[in-house]
Amino acid sequence: MFRICCGERSVQVVSVAMEDSMPIESSPRSGKSIESPAVTPKKEKKTPWWCKLFGLMPVQQKKEQKVDNDQTTNTKNKKKKLKMPLWFSKRRCQVSPAQEETTSKKPRQYTLIQKEDFLVPKEGVKTKPEEDKKVNQVPKETASTKIPGKHRRHEQFKNLGFPNPAQNCYMNACLQSLFTMEDFVNSINSQEQVWRSIPEARVLRSFMEVKKSYFSQDKRLKVKLLTAFKTAVSVEAPEFTDFRQKDAHEFLTSVLEQVRSFAPKLRMTATSMGKTYKCPVESNTTFKMENTRRCNGCGAESKREEVFTNLSLDMVPGHGTVEEMLINYLKETNLEYRCQCGSISSGQRSSFTTLPSVLVLHLKRFSFTPTYRLIKLCDPVHLNRDLVVSEPSQGGCCYSLVSMINHMGTTAESGHYICDGIDPDVKPEDPTDRWFTYDDAWVTKTSGASVCNNRKKSAYVLFYKKLN
Repeated sequence: MFRICCGERSVQVVSVAMEDSMPIESSPRSGKSIESPAVTPKKEKKTPWWCKLFGLMPVQQKKEQKVDNDQTTNTKNKKKKLKMPLWFSKRRCQVSPAQEETTSKKPRQYTLIQKEDFLVPKEGVKTKPEEDKKVNQVPKETASTKIPGKHRRHEQFKNLGFPNPAQNCYMNACLQSLFTMEDFVNSINSQEQVWRSIPEARVLRSFMEVKKSYFSQDKRLKVKLLTAFKTAVSVEAPEFTDFRQKDAHEFLTSVLEQVRSFAPKLRMTATSMGKTYKCPVESNTTFKMENTRRCNGCGAESKREEVFTNLSLDMVPGHGTVEEMLINYLKETNLEYRCQCGSISSGQRSSFTTLPSVLVLHLKRFSFTPTYRLIKLCDPVHLNRDLVVSEPSQGGCCYSLVSMINHMGTTAESGHYICDGIDPDVKPEDPTDRWFTYDDAWVTKTSGASVCNNRKKSAYVLFYKKLN
């Protein structure tokens, strides 16, 4: 023991201490080294001399085992966690995060289940590869393409509305009434190649763009197309440029007259292309009337023919009917006119020369008082579902009510326009009597009998379609 304390020790003591202690590659004092395989040496912690003599205590062994376990867990976590720099802050960090190792996951498989109007993917059902291709090829508006034509409007009526961002209810109501006239829309659509060739037909182009988005659920798209249509109409009618409330009858008349105005140029363009062009307004809503004036003194007559796209009828005080208003319009009235014979009074009457496919009647609900104040006449009107119109050459034609524009409100300074229209997929004689109420973006189902009963005080513009 004296030799050990003085630093002198034998090789045997060292070997005994080494056997009791952990295996060490080399000792710091002895020059001997244990042969090890050709591996890069790893730096190890220096063990004190008393541990080499007497071995590690059990508490220290446990601590070293914990350290080894912590080192193994740290090496695993290094792959997942980044070593953040000292200057790292939450607000500004220019170090891009490391890409985590993505584990390969099986793709989800879907099948299409038709629920009411839409195709809904269902998870957890295996599909064949051929069916997966069909699922990927389904367009955005699958419901609109899958539903048959004659049930399409009935099934998707909630998508038929138009948003109203800035007091455009008068325009929305007019468009909905025009869209119920299928022959009018089809006439424009079938001649697209002709009117696409001239820039003046901007009204037709924007009108058909709105029609193509009719079943769309994208409200932003509809707002954009409606604004473009209003801008196109305002080129020839600047009074509709601003965002104030306007009269629906004036807007409708302006649209129809603009479509008629460039019909001659379109006919010339169609002739150069080897085709023919039929104006959709002239073939659907235009009609001719003959005004006959007869002098009460000498009996001399003069006739003049005029072209109309709609008729404006005076209101009947009390509770009148549409048929009474039309009769009052056609009957003879007194007129102050100086004839060559010296007579001052004359009689004038009007009669239909031709009848349109769709007869548009405007009820004069707004009038001026003797003090030039504009008021609204809220007298109820009995709305005839069927209307017989006489013509000298044809005898008479029967018309059926298919749409109407209503002004909701009691004053002329304010109000709101809505539209009631028949479902074009249903014939007028169909017992279902299915109609729709278009209140801007809000569309509801109704019936023709309910419309005629509830719109007696608000009916403003009526659309009657000729029955074959």
